[in-house]
Amino acid sequence: MTVYHGCNLNCRYCYEHRANKDANSMDFEVARNIITHFMEADNGFDNNEFQFFGGEPMIVFPLIREIVDWFHTQSWKKGHIFFICTNGTILTEEMREWLTQNKQCVAAGISLDGNKAAHDIGRSNSYDLLLRNLPFFKETWPTQPAKMTIYSETIPYVADSIIELEEMGLYFTANIVFENIWGNAKQKRNLLGMYKKQLLRLVDYYACHPHLEPVGPLLQRDLEYINLPNRKIKVSDGDCQRYCGAGHEMVMVEVDGTTYPCHRFAHWITNRTAPSAPINIQKGWKPESCAQCNFITICPTCAGFNWELNGDTGIRTTYHCEAFKLELWASAQLQAIRLGQCEPSDLLRLSGHEKNRIKNRLEWILEFAGKEL
Repeated sequence: MTVYHGCNLNCRYCYEHRANKDANSMDFEVARNIITHFMEADNGFDNNEFQFFGGEPMIVFPLIREIVDWFHTQSWKKGHIFFICTNGTILTEEMREWLTQNKQCVAAGISLDGNKAAHDIGRSNSYDLLLRNLPFFKETWPTQPAKMTIYSETIPYVADSIIELEEMGLYFTANIVFENIWGNAKQKRNLLGMYKKQLLRLVDYYACHPHLEPVGPLLQRDLEYINLPNRKIKVSDGDCQRYCGAGHEMVMVEVDGTTYPCHRFAHWITNRTAPSAPINIQKGWKPESCAQCNFITICPTCAGFNWELNGDTGIRTTYHCEAFKLELWASAQLQAIRLGQCEPSDLLRLSGHEKNRIKNRLEWILEFAGKEL
């Protein structure tokens, strides 16, 4: 639920750049009707997650508190959780106390774009404000990952940022935005070269710290589902894989009660009328270069961004293509190194089939990615 349009920050890469800045907020009655509808709907879902989204939703904390407090006065048959997407900069003692009291049914996720240099570049110099509140979020919801977003100006800080967050003991994810952040051909080559060096530093770091789980999805690209030559999947064989729940498991509700497949389909973001359901189900991907790519089954895509740029959720944007292949290549490098670090007793537990499967998969992807890049 988008409960508030306004925000106290002005992040450079925010896709809500066309958002209304008129500080519209959702009425309590609208929120109550939405929640009642989904909690009583016979739609096959036994549990609901209600996300408070913005802008910065904590600006309208009294509304969030009113909604949750009302919710607990009712009797529901379905399970639930509330989730707050926040930049974490405006926490007050009153908010801390209420969130602590309700932490079993209310979770909060923050955005932290790396070290101070990287975070401040894109997020309105808000690092110090967030760092002051970071221990609270970390201690209250230790299994809720922070979100690190990477874009052109922060690529030089990727390795230092991720290493610093790991040393802080923070649970987090990291990913590059889908948008075209790359500039002209020369600028893109330079940025990709820089990104490759950053990923190699991270491969070395995680190789030297085998107890750490590599940051996902950046260095956890799943090699299991690549279209290997001996089992190539044709996209015409059935519906293409969906990468999110837009229009299916997920619905976004605007401040006025209007529904969208997800927040990225809102008209003030796309300048388009949202498509009718079903959303994000294709019999084949476009462009053809994507449909024929061996990495198509694991390469992420954003239905909302596809719709914004191409007017079709099945015509994929490809700005992130080369960066994704670098992540895949680095993931394979790290997996190969960690296999080599295994104790003989660990390898003995694997069947011959599993050993050959791992070996063949890693050798193939390293060779293929090397040629592609």
